Amino acid sequence: GDREAALTLVRGLRINRPSESGLVRTEATILAELGKLDAAVELVKKQRSMPRPVAGGSPQSGTIEVPVPSGDEFSDLLFISNLYSQANRPKEAIEAANQAFTIAAGNERKQIAKMSLATAQQVSGDFAAAELTLRDVLKQTPGNPIALNNLGYFLAERGERLEEAIEMIRQALSVDAKNASYLDSLGWAYFKQGKLVEAEKYLKEAARVDLDSAAIQEHLGDLFREKKDLTGARTFWSRALRLASDSVDIARLKKKMGK
Repeated sequence: GDREAALTLVRGLRINRPSESGLVRTEATILAELGKLDAAVELVKKQRSMPRPVAGGSPQSGTIEVPVPSGDEFSDLLFISNLYSQANRPKEAIEAANQAFTIAAGNERKQIAKMSLATAQQVSGDFAAAELTLRDVLKQTPGNPIALNNLGYFLAERGERLEEAIEMIRQALSVDAKNASYLDSLGWAYFKQGKLVEAEKYLKEAARVDLDSAAIQEHLGDLFREKKDLTGARTFWSRALRLASDSVDIARLKKKMGK
């Protein structure tokens, strides 16, 4: 949770490796979490003019996954779209995802761009468009685990077609059984069904895999509130609040805690 210290550290690492994609994206992620989104986007754009070694992508968090390659304009646009989505700026997120789709070389990259677009559409409140986009991906690659998980989670969030949501998320887990996002999605879908025992099993497993997800901790807090264990609920919400960076998420968590 000490983002200022993290920012200082990553900037120190970049002194000798100023154009390394992984470090640039880590710095941009921290800047965005500090509320400096425009500076984060500018940093990623500026990197394009630098010599670029091959490097890994940025750390991902939360329940929605989008695979982001590294090292070219396409991946930069995807990364920028994801930053905008996480900051609840869907208009810019949709624009960046559409730009990525336009320049995408090959079907696989076009599908990745569509998944970023679906996330941005979901953030914008256009749930029908997000579902249509993900179902289009699944028509082309029916077993795509990320699309299966994301669509399942979107349905669970809205409390719609929960049996279908659970089946899709289970298919995703059959491909990647230890994916924290998929485990969280399944636990959340069971929570929406009112099946608290199953929900607790998968949410706790998700938390064991990913200790740093504010979304997972908040879901556990909501679960314990439903179990009438307010002490447990506040413990998890407090952890989520410590990890959260978005102002909307922070305000919601504080309201739950009565702050």
